[in-house]
Amino acid sequence: MSPSPLPAPGHGALHRPAQSGSEQLSYTIAVDDALNHLQIELCPHGFRIEQLVAPSAGAQRLLSAGKIITPEGEYTCATESLALPALKRDQCLRYGIDLPERAPDPTSLRRVGRDLLASPDLWLWVPSPLPEGVELRARFALPGGVHALVPWTRAGDEWLIPESAFSWKSAGAFGRSASRPLAIDGTQVELAALDADSFTNAPALEEWLLEGARTSSLLFGRFPVSRALVIAVPRARPGPAFGMALRGGGPAVVILLDQHAGTTELATDWTATHEFLHLGIPRLPPEDAWLFEGLATYYTEVLRARAGRIAPEEAYQHLLEGFERGRKNSSPRTLREESAQMRERQAFYRVYWAGAALAFMTDIEARRAQSAGLDEALREFARCCAASEANWSAESVLARLDGTMGAPRFQNLAKVWLSKTDFPELGSTLRALGVSSGDKGKAIFSPAPESALRDAIMARDKQP
Repeated sequence: MSPSPLPAPGHGALHRPAQSGSEQLSYTIAVDDALNHLQIELCPHGFRIEQLVAPSAGAQRLLSAGKIITPEGEYTCATESLALPALKRDQCLRYGIDLPERAPDPTSLRRVGRDLLASPDLWLWVPSPLPEGVELRARFALPGGVHALVPWTRAGDEWLIPESAFSWKSAGAFGRSASRPLAIDGTQVELAALDADSFTNAPALEEWLLEGARTSSLLFGRFPVSRALVIAVPRARPGPAFGMALRGGGPAVVILLDQHAGTTELATDWTATHEFLHLGIPRLPPEDAWLFEGLATYYTEVLRARAGRIAPEEAYQHLLEGFERGRKNSSPRTLREESAQMRERQAFYRVYWAGAALAFMTDIEARRAQSAGLDEALREFARCCAASEANWSAESVLARLDGTMGAPRFQNLAKVWLSKTDFPELGSTLRALGVSSGDKGKAIFSPAPESALRDAIMARDKQP
């Protein structure tokens, strides 16, 4: 699952020309031992801070006493931005962040034993406008035994902050255990387990993540990005895991899962595979959820079959059931409208599975033409663009994918079905493959003109 957007102003895109090319912005972030309070000093070098902007809607409510403290005096900040006309070049400012016990969004702020999940979009305020090309750095002042867990790049005792940390939702935490590398070839993927001792089967958790990485890599030929942070958050209740792929400040995945889950419980859980698949596509705006969720949903089933984790028949069963859920959850709104308001309208089944249906249809069309297929297009796209911090759209991604496939296959399907209220029509495609639903929705497989194509999609020897 990908996150909802930050509702803050789009300040990350507001720049002014650099004056000397040596501008720098430095954060010093001090954390108390109880992880209740952050004290942050923000210092510009080579420019002055004209305005300070909250990193997300409502973040100003976490300001200690509602104050921003400067050499020119204290300012009360009751809104999401604060003009600082008296501040001079190179003058620093300070502010505190009080972290409550609970927050409306438990994926942004969540207390986990003595550790804390705390997304930087709660506490990393940003000057606006920023000089073009400004270097962004952070230093943490931490109590003994506490570690900062962020997806930024480490540079000695400092961190380099990608500018996307200011405009896209990001991952972050403070924990009593350091992150450790996951053994994924050719990558720097770090696992940070919060309240690590509460996971009663840590080896099973790590192997599950590695299996998810190996499975997603079947599509891309390798793990989709060269570096990422995975934050594992224990939950006391059993059941499927819940994950979010985040791109602000660097690729990251946050996964909440049963702290007592072992090999048996995790064997059927597809969450890690699904979230790692999201990392093969750069961040897209929320109105394009049909594409980024649809691709991940379709390939979650296909790749688990190719990896031998489920049988091909089971993968098709899951696809048929998902398509039916999507069809039953259709509405009078078009897929484009439903996608743009997916979270507000709770239209997850419609959007995820309509997008998966379009990916499935594109895959079939490319295979029929015996051209470069959707697999190849996604693999090539991941090589060039998975880690991109540019502002992509569904249109630009589809154009790139179709360019590899040699025809506007995905674009044409999207053009037809995004403007319709009906669920994509799959009847003729499934009949040609020899796939149908029998009693109680059980998948039936019959000889058909394209049954070989049906089998090739899920074939275990399908290697990138």
